[in-house]
Amino acid sequence: MRVFQLPQRRQLKQTTQALSPSTSLYSMWDAVARFAKEIRASEFMSDMISRRDAYGSEGVMGALDCATLYGLTRWLRPEVLVESGGFIGMSSAFILKALADEKLAASKLYSIELSEDCEQGVLIPEALRSSGGFVPMRGRIEHFLEGNQLPQPIDIFLHDSSHSYQHMLWEFRQFWPRLRDGGLLVSHDIQMNAAFPEFVTKTYAHEKKTGRRDMQRTSHYEWGRWGYIGFAIKRQID
Repeated sequence: MRVFQLPQRRQLKQTTQALSPSTSLYSMWDAVARFAKEIRASEFMSDMISRRDAYGSEGVMGALDCATLYGLTRWLRPEVLVESGGFIGMSSAFILKALADEKLAASKLYSIELSEDCEQGVLIPEALRSSGGFVPMRGRIEHFLEGNQLPQPIDIFLHDSSHSYQHMLWEFRQFWPRLRDGGLLVSHDIQMNAAFPEFVTKTYAHEKKTGRRDMQRTSHYEWGRWGYIGFAIKRQID
Protein backbone atom coordinates (compact mmCIF):
# COMPACT_ATOMS: atom_id res chain seq x y z
CA MET A 1 0.00 0.00 0.00
CA ARG A 2 1.52 3.31 -1.01
CA VAL A 3 1.83 6.29 1.30
CA PHE A 4 -0.68 9.05 0.54
CA GLN A 5 0.79 12.55 0.40
CA LEU A 6 -1.80 15.24 0.00
CA PRO A 7 -1.40 18.94 -0.82
CA GLN A 8 -2.15 21.62 1.73
CA ARG A 9 -5.92 21.81 2.15
CA ARG A 10 -7.64 24.92 0.87
CA GLN A 11 -9.52 27.03 3.40
CA LEU A 12 -13.25 26.87 2.90
CA LYS A 13 -14.86 30.28 3.23
CA GLN A 14 -18.06 28.71 4.51
CA THR A 15 -16.28 26.76 7.24
CA THR A 16 -14.05 29.67 8.24
CA GLN A 17 -17.09 31.88 8.71
CA ALA A 18 -19.00 29.21 10.59
CA LEU A 19 -16.15 28.63 13.05
CA SER A 20 -15.20 32.25 13.67
CA PRO A 21 -15.17 32.92 17.45
CA SER A 22 -17.52 35.84 16.89
CA THR A 23 -19.98 33.83 14.80
CA SER A 24 -22.71 31.62 16.24
CA LEU A 25 -22.77 27.97 15.23
CA TYR A 26 -26.57 27.92 15.20
CA SER A 27 -26.44 28.12 11.41
CA MET A 28 -24.46 24.89 11.36
CA TRP A 29 -27.23 23.01 13.16
CA ASP A 30 -29.84 24.48 10.83
CA ALA A 31 -27.86 23.47 7.74
CA VAL A 32 -27.24 19.90 8.92
CA ALA A 33 -30.91 19.50 9.83
CA ARG A 34 -31.96 20.80 6.42
CA PHE A 35 -29.61 18.43 4.56
CA ALA A 36 -30.69 15.49 6.72
CA LYS A 37 -34.37 16.20 6.07
CA GLU A 38 -33.69 16.45 2.34
CA ILE A 39 -31.95 13.09 2.10
CA ARG A 40 -34.52 11.30 4.30
CA ALA A 41 -37.27 12.26 1.83
CA SER A 42 -35.22 11.29 -1.22
CA GLU A 43 -35.35 8.31 -3.57
CA PHE A 44 -31.73 7.66 -2.64
CA MET A 45 -32.75 6.92 0.95
CA SER A 46 -35.53 4.59 -0.20
CA ASP A 47 -33.14 2.78 -2.51
CA MET A 48 -30.47 2.39 0.17
CA ILE A 49 -32.97 1.07 2.71
CA SER A 50 -34.12 -1.50 0.13
CA ARG A 51 -30.50 -2.49 -0.57
CA ARG A 52 -29.78 -2.79 3.14
CA ASP A 53 -32.87 -4.87 3.91
CA ALA A 54 -32.24 -7.18 0.94
CA TYR A 55 -28.66 -7.80 2.04
CA GLY A 56 -29.31 -7.98 5.78
CA SER A 57 -29.50 -5.06 8.18
CA GLU A 58 -27.59 -6.52 11.15
CA GLY A 59 -24.73 -4.21 12.13
CA VAL A 60 -25.65 -1.64 9.46
CA MET A 61 -26.29 2.05 10.16
CA GLY A 62 -29.96 3.10 10.34
CA ALA A 63 -31.77 5.81 8.36
CA LEU A 64 -31.56 8.59 10.98
CA ASP A 65 -27.84 8.09 11.51
CA CYS A 66 -27.17 7.94 7.76
CA ALA A 67 -29.09 11.19 7.29
CA THR A 68 -27.10 12.86 10.07
CA LEU A 69 -23.82 11.69 8.55
CA TYR A 70 -24.93 12.95 5.12
CA GLY A 71 -25.87 16.34 6.62
CA LEU A 72 -22.56 16.74 8.46
CA THR A 73 -20.62 15.85 5.31
CA ARG A 74 -22.52 18.30 3.13
CA TRP A 75 -22.12 21.06 5.71
CA LEU A 76 -18.34 20.67 6.06
CA ARG A 77 -17.62 20.00 2.36
CA PRO A 78 -14.52 17.87 3.16
CA GLU A 79 -11.68 16.85 0.88
CA VAL A 80 -10.21 13.99 2.93
CA LEU A 81 -12.26 11.51 4.97
CA VAL A 82 -11.30 8.32 6.81
CA GLU A 83 -13.76 5.80 8.22
CA SER A 84 -13.03 2.73 10.30
CA GLY A 85 -15.37 -0.24 9.98
CA GLY A 86 -16.65 0.57 6.50
CA PHE A 87 -18.24 -2.90 6.36
CA ILE A 88 -20.72 -3.31 3.46
CA GLY A 89 -20.86 0.39 2.72
CA MET A 90 -24.07 1.89 4.14
CA SER A 91 -22.27 4.83 5.76
CA SER A 92 -19.86 5.07 2.82
CA ALA A 93 -22.75 5.43 0.38
CA PHE A 94 -24.21 8.42 2.22
CA ILE A 95 -20.82 10.10 2.53
CA LEU A 96 -20.18 9.63 -1.19
CA LYS A 97 -23.69 10.87 -2.01
CA ALA A 98 -23.03 14.03 0.02
CA LEU A 99 -19.74 14.61 -1.81
CA ALA A 100 -21.49 14.13 -5.16
CA ASP A 101 -24.31 16.50 -4.24
CA GLU A 102 -21.76 19.15 -3.26
CA LYS A 103 -19.86 18.48 -6.52
CA LEU A 104 -16.64 17.66 -4.67
CA ALA A 105 -15.15 15.47 -7.37
CA ALA A 106 -11.63 15.54 -5.91
CA SER A 107 -12.64 14.45 -2.39
CA LYS A 108 -11.59 11.00 -1.16
CA LEU A 109 -13.10 8.59 1.35
CA TYR A 110 -10.57 6.10 2.73
CA SER A 111 -12.73 3.27 4.06
CA ILE A 112 -11.00 0.73 6.32
CA GLU A 113 -12.46 -2.72 6.97
CA LEU A 114 -10.76 -5.49 8.95
CA SER A 115 -12.97 -8.48 8.12
CA GLU A 116 -11.90 -10.60 5.17
CA ASP A 117 -15.34 -12.21 5.04
CA CYS A 118 -17.56 -9.21 4.33
CA GLU A 119 -18.15 -7.78 0.85
CA GLN A 120 -16.67 -4.38 1.54
CA GLY A 121 -18.76 -1.57 0.07
CA VAL A 122 -21.24 -3.88 -1.64
CA LEU A 123 -24.21 -1.60 -0.84
CA ILE A 124 -22.67 1.45 -2.54
CA PRO A 125 -24.43 2.25 -5.84
CA GLU A 126 -22.12 1.69 -8.80
CA ALA A 127 -22.18 5.34 -9.91
CA LEU A 128 -20.78 6.42 -6.53
CA ARG A 129 -18.37 3.51 -6.16
CA SER A 130 -16.80 4.16 -9.56
CA SER A 131 -16.60 7.94 -9.18
CA GLY A 132 -13.01 7.78 -7.91
CA GLY A 133 -13.86 9.04 -4.43
CA PHE A 134 -14.07 5.64 -2.75
CA VAL A 135 -10.76 4.15 -1.57
CA PRO A 136 -11.31 0.76 0.14
CA MET A 137 -8.56 -0.43 2.48
CA ARG A 138 -8.57 -3.93 3.94
CA GLY A 139 -6.67 -4.59 7.16
CA ARG A 140 -6.06 -3.38 10.70
CA ILE A 141 -6.25 0.35 11.28
CA GLU A 142 -3.26 0.06 13.61
CA HIS A 143 -1.12 -1.22 10.74
CA PHE A 144 -2.18 1.58 8.40
CA LEU A 145 -1.26 4.14 11.05
CA GLU A 146 2.05 2.47 11.84
CA GLY A 147 2.92 2.32 8.14
CA ASN A 148 1.97 5.96 7.58
CA GLN A 149 -0.50 4.81 4.93
CA LEU A 150 -3.31 7.20 5.84
CA PRO A 151 -3.50 10.82 4.68
CA GLN A 152 -3.15 13.77 7.00
CA PRO A 153 -4.43 16.21 7.84
CA ILE A 154 -7.95 14.92 7.40
CA ASP A 155 -11.29 16.70 7.44
CA ILE A 156 -13.57 13.96 8.81
CA PHE A 157 -12.84 10.81 10.76
CA LEU A 158 -15.73 8.39 11.30
CA HIS A 159 -15.42 5.64 13.89
CA ASP A 160 -17.64 2.63 13.20
CA SER A 161 -15.40 -0.35 13.92
CA SER A 162 -15.14 -2.21 17.26
CA HIS A 163 -17.37 -0.48 19.81
CA SER A 164 -15.46 -1.51 22.90
CA TYR A 165 -14.68 1.30 25.32
CA GLN A 166 -10.92 0.85 24.94
CA HIS A 167 -10.91 0.74 21.14
CA MET A 168 -13.22 3.71 20.71
CA LEU A 169 -11.08 5.86 22.99
CA TRP A 170 -7.95 4.67 21.21
CA GLU A 171 -9.31 5.67 17.78
CA PHE A 172 -10.52 9.06 19.06
CA ARG A 173 -7.10 9.78 20.55
CA GLN A 174 -5.28 8.62 17.43
CA PHE A 175 -7.31 10.65 14.93
CA TRP A 176 -8.08 13.83 16.87
CA PRO A 177 -4.52 15.16 16.33
CA ARG A 178 -4.74 14.29 12.63
CA LEU A 179 -7.82 16.43 12.10
CA ARG A 180 -7.36 19.91 10.69
CA ASP A 181 -8.72 22.94 12.51
CA GLY A 182 -12.49 22.78 11.96
CA GLY A 183 -12.41 19.06 11.14
CA LEU A 184 -15.01 16.60 12.40
CA LEU A 185 -14.55 13.61 14.69
CA VAL A 186 -17.68 11.49 14.17
CA SER A 187 -18.62 8.28 15.96
CA HIS A 188 -21.44 5.80 15.51
CA ASP A 189 -23.04 3.90 18.40
CA ILE A 190 -21.83 6.29 21.08
CA GLN A 191 -24.51 4.93 23.44
CA MET A 192 -22.63 1.65 23.86
CA ASN A 193 -20.18 2.96 26.45
CA ALA A 194 -18.74 6.15 27.98
CA ALA A 195 -15.88 6.58 25.49
CA PHE A 196 -17.35 9.45 23.47
CA PRO A 197 -18.61 11.66 26.34
CA GLU A 198 -15.40 10.98 28.25
CA PHE A 199 -13.28 12.00 25.26
CA VAL A 200 -15.28 15.20 24.67
CA THR A 201 -15.03 16.07 28.37
CA LYS A 202 -11.24 15.94 28.09
CA THR A 203 -11.31 18.58 25.32
CA TYR A 204 -12.78 21.17 27.69
CA ALA A 205 -10.80 23.74 29.67
CA HIS A 206 -12.50 25.92 32.29
CA GLU A 207 -11.90 29.36 33.73
CA LYS A 208 -10.93 29.19 37.39
CA LYS A 209 -13.10 32.06 38.56
CA THR A 210 -16.34 31.36 36.70
CA GLY A 211 -16.11 27.64 36.00
CA ARG A 212 -17.29 28.35 32.45
CA ARG A 213 -15.62 27.09 29.31
CA ASP A 214 -12.32 28.77 28.47
CA MET A 215 -12.56 29.22 24.71
CA GLN A 216 -8.84 29.85 24.30
CA ARG A 217 -7.86 26.51 25.83
CA THR A 218 -10.82 24.30 24.85
CA SER A 219 -9.93 22.16 21.84
CA HIS A 220 -13.37 21.92 20.26
CA TYR A 221 -15.68 24.50 18.70
CA GLU A 222 -18.87 22.49 19.12
CA TRP A 223 -20.06 18.96 19.76
CA GLY A 224 -23.37 17.15 19.73
CA ARG A 225 -25.39 14.00 19.30
CA TRP A 226 -28.23 13.08 16.93
CA GLY A 227 -29.54 9.55 17.10
CA TYR A 228 -26.60 7.25 17.73
CA ILE A 229 -24.17 9.63 15.99
CA GLY A 230 -21.86 11.81 18.07
CA PHE A 231 -19.55 14.47 16.66
CA ALA A 232 -17.04 17.07 17.77
CA ILE A 233 -15.56 19.93 15.73
CA LYS A 234 -11.82 20.24 16.28
CA ARG A 235 -10.29 23.53 17.42
CA GLN A 236 -6.55 23.73 16.97
CA ILE A 237 -4.85 25.05 20.10
CA ASP A 238 -1.67 27.04 19.36
